[in-house]
Amino acid sequence: MTDNELLLARIEDCISSCEDSYLVTSTNFLDIYQQSTVIEYLRRRSDVRFDFYGGFDDSERKVAVFFPDYAEGIDYIKENPDLSPIVALDIKKDSFSTLSHRDYLGAVMGLGIKREAVGDIIVTDKGCSMAVIRSVAGYIKENLTSVGRGSVSIEITDTFENSGTEALFEEKRCYVSSMRLDAVVSVAFSLSRSTAADKIKRGEVLMNGVVMSKPDVKVPFGAKLVIHGSGKVIVDEDAGLTKKGRQAFIIRKY
Repeated sequence: MTDNELLLARIEDCISSCEDSYLVTSTNFLDIYQQSTVIEYLRRRSDVRFDFYGGFDDSERKVAVFFPDYAEGIDYIKENPDLSPIVALDIKKDSFSTLSHRDYLGAVMGLGIKREAVGDIIVTDKGCSMAVIRSVAGYIKENLTSVGRGSVSIEITDTFENSGTEALFEEKRCYVSSMRLDAVVSVAFSLSRSTAADKIKRGEVLMNGVVMSKPDVKVPFGAKLVIHGSGKVIVDEDAGLTKKGRQAFIIRKY
């Protein structure tokens, strides 16, 4: 089976389990391309109630959560955190070591934890907050005592702290002749127009979590654009038209 076939088989297992047990079910963490695959697969399944949840505001990696009739979406598990499939690890480091996202992720995976069990990691000067699948949280807490050459302590919490994330982007003013996807991707990611169009046709560009394939799709203000390996951009603000009729807008590039 291909990776996509395995993913969709897991999705069907979650749906069946939700229907049979009448309980909330979920996948492990999915990257943005896997999320897009799930959205496309379930687009016409009006009988399936699902959403994505990553804990942090604007999470990249998220679990797909499936809900029975009585559960009102993500708000239901936020109001009943013991039912949430994910928790946060509040990891505090010592005062002298400097640790990165890669350090924390590598240390956790060094315990034998698979990547799909770990979501986003928010690094601060005091340590990090890490989203993980609930079932592995206790094991990580008991066994992760150091990261790199530094020592760490861990608490498990249902609260996902977003502090410090606001400073992780830069603002930029852009100009295009129209809000076509290839034009916006070109200026936002500093690519040639033809390179941007090629990436779109190859399915490498996502808009609001969905893979785009047509370069002439209109980009709405507020849209999130992602290219794997090139970060993400929020098309944040309509800055009006220039005297020559070009559209100006503000982006936030992460």
